[in-house]
Amino acid sequence: MTTQKAQNTVPAIDRAIDVIEFISSREKDLSLSEILENVNIPRQSLIRILNTLCNRGFLDKSSKRGLYRIGLKFLYLGHRLQDKFDLRTVAWEYMKELSQETRKTIELSTLDRDQLILLEQIRGSEGLSLYSRVGSVFPYLHAVSVGKVYLSLMSGDKRRRVLEKIGLPAVTKNTITDMEILEKEIHDVQIRGYGFEDQELREGVRRVAAPIFNFNAEPVGCIGLSASIFSFDLNDIDKYGRLVMTAAEKISVKMGYVKKIS
Repeated sequence: MTTQKAQNTVPAIDRAIDVIEFISSREKDLSLSEILENVNIPRQSLIRILNTLCNRGFLDKSSKRGLYRIGLKFLYLGHRLQDKFDLRTVAWEYMKELSQETRKTIELSTLDRDQLILLEQIRGSEGLSLYSRVGSVFPYLHAVSVGKVYLSLMSGDKRRRVLEKIGLPAVTKNTITDMEILEKEIHDVQIRGYGFEDQELREGVRRVAAPIFNFNAEPVGCIGLSASIFSFDLNDIDKYGRLVMTAAEKISVKMGYVKKIS
């Protein structure tokens, strides 16, 4: 490792990664002595690293023989990551269609640990977007159409727990900060099938969003459309809402979703 790279890394993390890479490269469970022989790490430091990785679920240690192997946390993370990549891949075609049809900014978001994350976006002619870059996180579900969609899909108890944790701060002067008003808004989302936001996250910007479901009928993301108030008239709410719903339905079908007939 060069001096420049060494100055920009954390040695303990480098060592932990060395341990993970070595253990994952072997097809059998490994003893402490086997790992010690193959990684350039002092014994006591190695033991602390192994204990930490086991405590966090990245490694498993058998109780009888004391052998180490890769833990289930990687399987869990791998499934989560695969779901996100699948959604981005499937949604891209329909995001482009919606972008070409409307010339508005199109956004693909998901919910992870009660926070909204931007997975992909296509900026429209106005250059407006919910986030500054792909991978950005936004915690206030009540202030944005995507968040309202997710809140509408939660049980009442779950919704209250989430909102109690994050609160209802005023992001702009138009943000809904009253729980009773928000509950009515969420009820409207459940009836319409899409969420709407009127300058609640960013002044001068309106947005609609609709949910995407997977083969288990679980919400895995939302596709949204945003534009300035000058090109998104209030009379166009239903028009744009139906467009994002149509795109969301197409993506959901590609994700294996089958709508139940009531």
